[in-house]
Amino acid sequence: MDDFNEILIILAVGYLGLVFFWFRKYGWKRGLASSVVRLGWIVPVLLAMTPRLDKTTVTSSLSLRTLHFLEDDSESMEPGLRASMQKKLEDLCRKFGCRLQHTKLSDLSREVEKGFTPLAQGVQAWMPLTHGEPWILFSDGGDSQPSSQWAPQLKNSGKQNDKTMGLILAADHKEQDNLWIEMTSGPDFGFDQKVVEMEATVFRRSSHLNEELTVQVQASVMDKNLASLNVNFRPNEKSLVVHIPLPPLTRGTHLVKLQVLPIANEAALWDNTLYKSIEILPNTIGLLHLLGSPSWDGRFVRRYLKSEPKYDLISFFILRDPSDAQFSNERELSLIPFPVERLFNDELPNFRAVIIQNFSLFQFLEPSYQKNLVDFVLSGGGLLFVGGPRALHDLDVSSSPLAALLPFKNASRKSGGDGLGSNSEIGSIPYDKNARFKIEMAEPSREKRQLATVFDDWAQLNLKLRDNGSFQGLHQLDNVELDTASSTALLMAKREDGKESLLAAASYPGKGRAIWIFSDDLWRLGMESQTSRDNYQSFMRSAMTWLLREELQRPLWVQDFSLSTQGEETVWSARIRGAAARFLEEGDNWHYRLCGIDLPSPKISRQMLSSDQWLISGTLATRMASGAICELNLEGQHAAFGKVKASAFGVIPESYRDSAMEGSLHRLEQLSALTGASLLDSNDASYALEEWFSKVTGNLASAEKSEQKLMPDYYWVFDSWWGLLLILLIPAEILIRRWDVLFGGTASEERLLSRRSDS
Repeated sequence: MDDFNEILIILAVGYLGLVFFWFRKYGWKRGLASSVVRLGWIVPVLLAMTPRLDKTTVTSSLSLRTLHFLEDDSESMEPGLRASMQKKLEDLCRKFGCRLQHTKLSDLSREVEKGFTPLAQGVQAWMPLTHGEPWILFSDGGDSQPSSQWAPQLKNSGKQNDKTMGLILAADHKEQDNLWIEMTSGPDFGFDQKVVEMEATVFRRSSHLNEELTVQVQASVMDKNLASLNVNFRPNEKSLVVHIPLPPLTRGTHLVKLQVLPIANEAALWDNTLYKSIEILPNTIGLLHLLGSPSWDGRFVRRYLKSEPKYDLISFFILRDPSDAQFSNERELSLIPFPVERLFNDELPNFRAVIIQNFSLFQFLEPSYQKNLVDFVLSGGGLLFVGGPRALHDLDVSSSPLAALLPFKNASRKSGGDGLGSNSEIGSIPYDKNARFKIEMAEPSREKRQLATVFDDWAQLNLKLRDNGSFQGLHQLDNVELDTASSTALLMAKREDGKESLLAAASYPGKGRAIWIFSDDLWRLGMESQTSRDNYQSFMRSAMTWLLREELQRPLWVQDFSLSTQGEETVWSARIRGAAARFLEEGDNWHYRLCGIDLPSPKISRQMLSSDQWLISGTLATRMASGAICELNLEGQHAAFGKVKASAFGVIPESYRDSAMEGSLHRLEQLSALTGASLLDSNDASYALEEWFSKVTGNLASAEKSEQKLMPDYYWVFDSWWGLLLILLIPAEILIRRWDVLFGGTASEERLLSRRSDS
């Protein structure tokens, strides 16, 4: 205060001069009033010379860590609670040296102004703005479309290098006793005339957990009840796993609805229902087996096929060549004529795969029948080709339509042709019945292995047997090379002369699949004393499983298919996975269909999550009705894998206004499980909140970032009501001094007359 003495003296002298001037100009009444009012509003200026010292946390770090804060400001959130939480977070940021980037849900969607809470859509739009930095969500879990799935790209967005970067603060909510159901495991497909069993988990949250509770779970398709099951919760039991057997369903794709019936006082009903898409396949799979002549290899192949009850096998053995002399009729020889016309003109579409083993096509099949066989494979059928002395003769390779399927090309040609239908220069593929070899695994690339998953299955088997090279009989493929563009090498034959030759390969002709084995001596895998006799069974099972597209690691499948409505549009997204997904960008080879509407490929948004995983999304210009069932179909074709199809069902979620939708802790628990973020109760999270701030802003040594200091506050007067009241004296002074100008009056006229009389 001593530093301002001279200034105060000057101000006091100036003020006295101003008072004398106002007395002379306005008279003693208005002059006195103006002087008092002026003295009143100048007090805050004078008090600023004596600042108040406040203890404040001052950040000493040069750069502040940004924390992103999304505030749910919908109608269900109390304004006072939101303001209190924001102040608490700002105080923690000052303490730990961070900067709060505040975003409101209403800033991301106009639906909030209409009385809705687009929480899932808002979080999805906001998360990319965090740029991998720590984030906080404050919400009661209320969502206008609570049954919609959280966006799959949110997965692990709350974790970074095993460090929790996300925090979900659960506000007060009115959620009462609640039941919900989640899928534990369920088959993706089943067989007709067979029971399908689904496994789900029923959870409960209640203030009366110490009491027993019985609820009912129902399974239905198209609102037709298929099964009902009573679930009995014992005291303090929070979850139960239930097995629900479904009666045999018809062939095709079905959307099964599982529902747990609500209990009294249950407010959140949206999580009582889930859906599961199941494809019902034929109970038996038709196979056609053509064997050129009886052999040990043919016996082992047929024994495996007959041992599988799901295979409906039709097998033909060629016992007599057309050129054999016939001195007796067929009835006396007890032979069945080969019904080639009926098989290859009428019955071929009823088969799923054809096994051609040591068989010469040109001897028994006319070119038109051979073409039907090739068309069958190109259209999506499976082909297992096993070589032998009767296979791959000159006419089979060069003149037969089979040449369009062969997985190799002439090694002498360096032009790099596609190898399909261009084998006229190869000639026959000789079979050396004396060639001895041992089996070795090929070395395909990772991409090829993912497409031909049969390789991984074979790699787990003990195929490196008979090191003395006693496997015998091999096609000589020295003059040809594998067409790597549409084929994958599976097995190699290490011959006695040290050379390697192709033993088995997988190819993808057209929309179909084929496995080529260039020896008829692999039956010895089932005769080895070093391993189980099931080794050969496993070998064949893996081959047929891949051919019939029943492998667990499918080349393409749709996951996390979700639908929602925004305004007058329907928004959808899905995750595409599998080895074939790496070719998803190749435009015209892919076709999308949603809710019966073909979607142009350029209008599909694609986001690469990994080399074999994509997130696709888009919009329909039509708002689908709530509860409507939609199917997403994806079909692709490529030389690397043939043809693939994948589909998934989804349901348009119901929409609720804030007045009808209460908060849901379960909804926030779902988000926490997906993102890996911590979930805290906002009412009792002070210590946990400080601990989280400490971890994401650096380490526990927060004192290095901030310190307590006494900081002068020059505007402390305005923290009180009377300080703000003194400011109102400024317009009061103006009114007093300009009263005669604003409202007129006699005082000024009287002063004027008195001055004239004096003069």
